[in-house]
Amino acid sequence: MTEMVPLLFSLQNKKVIIIGGGNIALRKAKSFLNSGASITIISPQLHDELKKIPSILWIKKHFEKDDILDAHIVVAATDNQYINKFIGECTTDFQWFNDVSDQKNSDFYTPAVVRRGDLVVSISTSGKSPVLSKKLKRELENYFDNHFNEIVNEYANERKKPAVD
Repeated sequence: MTEMVPLLFSLQNKKVIIIGGGNIALRKAKSFLNSGASITIISPQLHDELKKIPSILWIKKHFEKDDILDAHIVVAATDNQYINKFIGECTTDFQWFNDVSDQKNSDFYTPAVVRRGDLVVSISTSGKSPVLSKKLKRELENYFDNHFNEIVNEYANERKKPAVD
C-alpha cells in the first residue's frame, strides 16, 4: 500500500458535496465549515443539527451522477456501502473522493485536528483506528493550550525581521 501524504489545503471557493444526511455527514460537514468552501448536502433526510447551519445548502433528494459534476471534493456518507461505492465510481480523476465506509475506496480521509489559531496539529492512524485518533486529540488539546497561538505569532514576527550580518 502506498503511504498517505499529509497536506493542508485552502478550500476557499471550492465546492464540497456530501451525500448522506446523518451523523457521519454532520461530522464531515463540521470539518469543512470554516474552510471557505461551499458545502452542499444531498440526502432525502437531514440531521436536525445540519438544518440549523445556514451556510449549508441541502438538496432534498436521492443521489444522481450529475449531482457531483462541479464538485472539487465528494464525500459519500450514506449508511449503504454499495451506494457509497457507486458514488465513488461517478467521480472523475480530478475530484477528491472520501468513502466513509471504505478507506481503500477513498482518495483521502480527514484526520483528527487540534487548532490553536494558526497552529494546526493533525492526527491520523491512516483510517485504522479513529478511536485512537480521538484519544490522542484529547491529550494534545490539553497539551497545546491557547498560549500556543501567541507562540506562533511571536515566531512569525521574528521571521519577518531582517537578518543581521
